Amino acid sequence: MNTQVLVLNADFTPLNVTSLIRGFVLVQKSKAEILASDEKNPIHAGDREFKRPLIIRLFEFINFRRERAKLTRNTIFQRDGHVCQYEGCDNKKNLTVDHIYPKSRGGKNTWKNMVTACSSCNVWKDNKTPEEANMKLKRPPFEPSVSDYLTACNTTVQHAFYRLMDADNY
Repeated sequence: MNTQVLVLNADFTPLNVTSLIRGFVLVQKSKAEILASDEKNPIHAGDREFKRPLIIRLFEFINFRRERAKLTRNTIFQRDGHVCQYEGCDNKKNLTVDHIYPKSRGGKNTWKNMVTACSSCNVWKDNKTPEEANMKLKRPPFEPSVSDYLTACNTTVQHAFYRLMDADNY
């Protein structure tokens, strides 16, 4: 069942992905409208039934543009698909954040110096660079754009968004 809601600004630009509860509250407080909902799984509250939002649009324009995506543990995991980024490892459990160039040797907390790693790869790499540990990254790390919020959504929300945008083009 879907627990994510894509929040669009008043001009239909993506702002963020929020929880189902937060999205539902924004709609109930008349701060947003539902643009796409999950018709098969409504929200039941006592004897009442509500639409389950997938995509909502705020009524008031939020003049907020984050020039850069926020660097957090969870956004690094999202960028890397919740999979260890070292070649030969497809571990999705016991994930940690690894500094490619170790912090103890002057490495910084930046998008290009941090990747998702399983705990065993992180321990194996120790206080070395990947080259020193004879480990290769699957792909070079990158700073995601703010518009990558959509890719953070599950496929149900993505399909609803594309249907919505396709309908606006005709």
